[in-house]
Amino acid sequence: MSPTPTVTIPRQRTAGPPPPPARARSPLIAWGLLVAGVAVLLLGYLRIARANTTNADGAANALQAADILHGNVFLSGWSLSDVSFFPTELLQYALIELVYGLNPDVVHVAAASTYVLLIVFAALAARGSATGAAAWGRSALVVAALLVPEPHAGWSIVLNTPDHTGTGVPLLVAALLIDHRGALRRWWPAAITALLVVAQMGDPLAMYIGALPLAVVSAFRIVRGGSASRMPDLHLLVAAVSSVAIAHAAVALIGRFGGYQVHPPIAEFTTWADVPDHLLMLARTTAVDWGAYFPFLGGDGPFVTALNYAAASVKLLLMAAALAALGVTVAGLLRRRLAEDRTAQWLAAAITVNLAAFVASTQAADMASARQVVAVLPFGAVLAGRVFGDRLGALLRRPPRGMPVRAVAGALAAVLLAAFAVQAAIAKPAPPEAAEAAAWLEAHDLHYGVGAYWASHTVTVATGGRVRVAPIVDQVPRAFHWESRAEWFDPRRHDARFVIVDRELEHYGTLSGVVIRLGPPVQQVDLHRWTILVYDHNVLYHLPRHQRP
Repeated sequence: MSPTPTVTIPRQRTAGPPPPPARARSPLIAWGLLVAGVAVLLLGYLRIARANTTNADGAANALQAADILHGNVFLSGWSLSDVSFFPTELLQYALIELVYGLNPDVVHVAAASTYVLLIVFAALAARGSATGAAAWGRSALVVAALLVPEPHAGWSIVLNTPDHTGTGVPLLVAALLIDHRGALRRWWPAAITALLVVAQMGDPLAMYIGALPLAVVSAFRIVRGGSASRMPDLHLLVAAVSSVAIAHAAVALIGRFGGYQVHPPIAEFTTWADVPDHLLMLARTTAVDWGAYFPFLGGDGPFVTALNYAAASVKLLLMAAALAALGVTVAGLLRRRLAEDRTAQWLAAAITVNLAAFVASTQAADMASARQVVAVLPFGAVLAGRVFGDRLGALLRRPPRGMPVRAVAGALAAVLLAAFAVQAAIAKPAPPEAAEAAAWLEAHDLHYGVGAYWASHTVTVATGGRVRVAPIVDQVPRAFHWESRAEWFDPRRHDARFVIVDRELEHYGTLSGVVIRLGPPVQQVDLHRWTILVYDHNVLYHLPRHQRP
């Protein structure tokens, strides 16, 4: 009898947990890529921002933030400019100084982070309630429009001291909230009002590019729209109108109870004869803001120049898309197509008011006045995204047969990314204004004095407050109560033993004017643009006060 064959049963391995499905991992991957992309943008813009010289305006903001951190929350005794940046950029500066200390790089970190926030919230505002390919198409247009600033000239507008660029951040957050009314429910009008108030307290321009256009569009929709749209528009109208009153009252109360005071606005209406020149200046400055002004693109070698021209050509197309989106949106509003995008209609009205105010005012003086219409860049990018982004997303997802849509889009994106990378790579850090004067004063143990405005705050910040300089103005100088504290000029509290003279800008004091006012110095040192006059007496006793606003 044959033996029974042995059957070996293989051991079964214990099954581990199933791998997570690809769909579950994709959101994490997407979020990781977004965070990494934001970090790259921040580092790149920080390198570019450092190529801007820290000047007295940004240094004054840094000093105000330091005062806030030391308990002077409402900046008692300060006379600010016609734009306070309180509580917007000043609180941002304070947060940066809380971990970074008082130094010139605070201005650059703030500029870079502000611009990144502008891109992020512009992309979110353009996305709105869209999903899928439409959402990506909208956001892609915004990022493309804002990614590459105009080399050098544009850097000084969008990546420099606070000067209207950051005003777009709270307004874009408000635009984002308009699309998410259901998430906030009863707090929705209050949130919109608060954002408009904050923006207007920090920058009066926000009334003209934020509250006023929102009120006009909402009122227009209420009058000509159906009953279904009236309640949200009524809430927005009340929010816009009340925000103006609250912002003005808040600033007045701060000044009334000992806080900061602001100078009256310096803008005035221009004459009809200047309007043609202002229209030409508007075209040039808007192109600078968009990074599409070709006369400013050369100077960094043939390869960089060619790349800048290629990127500017793409930006010019995007600017044209924003202009077309503006026309489409305004036409839709006038044709009573009120069920359409109220956020786009608000931004279109804001752009229109901003451009018209620029042409009608005396602010259209030179290319530096591009800062007055810088909001047109993020607002126009959002408008282009909301009008054309859905179509772009659909084309990229399912391109028509025979049309290389993805290849063209990829090539354009590569040009912009390469231009951004090259700009960040070639940007070289610039020293603060009057850095040589700061170094000489600190080396010679001179710790308090007065000086021309553009040397004053920069010397103070460059030395971390070890050398303090109060600003002066006029050829025969006197105390300058502009971005300064009254107690800086009190001879009972400070012993000022030097004067810094700006030989290029005589409006802030001349050598002969200083001698007329303060007498001959015991020492004179010439440092290129700056001359330092050293005295053996406290010059504050002989310096007339400049009236506060």
